[in-house]
Amino acid sequence: MAVAFAAGVAVGTALLALPVARAGPGSASFLEAVFTATSAVCVTGLAVVDTPTYWSGFGEVVILALIQIGGFGIMTLASLLGLLVSRRLGLRTRLTAQAETKSLGLGDVRRVLLGVAAFSLTFEAIAALILTLRLATRYDEPLGQAVYHGISTPSPRSTTRGSRFTATT
Repeated sequence: MAVAFAAGVAVGTALLALPVARAGPGSASFLEAVFTATSAVCVTGLAVVDTPTYWSGFGEVVILALIQIGGFGIMTLASLLGLLVSRRLGLRTRLTAQAETKSLGLGDVRRVLLGVAAFSLTFEAIAALILTLRLATRYDEPLGQAVYHGISTPSPRSTTRGSRFTATT
């Protein structure tokens, strides 16, 4: 698991260091790229630069993909650890856990991975749809911007390029 996270950070750093990932001239420094990639994969939400203004569309897609990969990794690890723990429990508790999770055991890793992916993508799609509809109807965002903001919601303390709504503090 640690190697997978490290690989995600390495690939993300390399992609974010490309000039195409930055909205302005030049490319991101190594520290900006590695910190952003690490923060995205670990799903911490920390940033050293203003994401919507510093990163290009390509950079934002890379960050979004790293967040997805990191979140998927954390959920998968938790699910697999749950299966591992359920195998160490008594027979009665184990049977109950298997009945509740509809799992046959540790050999069923593929089904766990597919289940985690389906669960994550379903609920993320529902949330993005709700946000998109809310932004399009309540804040009169054009549909393209509403979809963009529904998928990648801006920070409440900042606004995104071309956004018509601002947060009140």
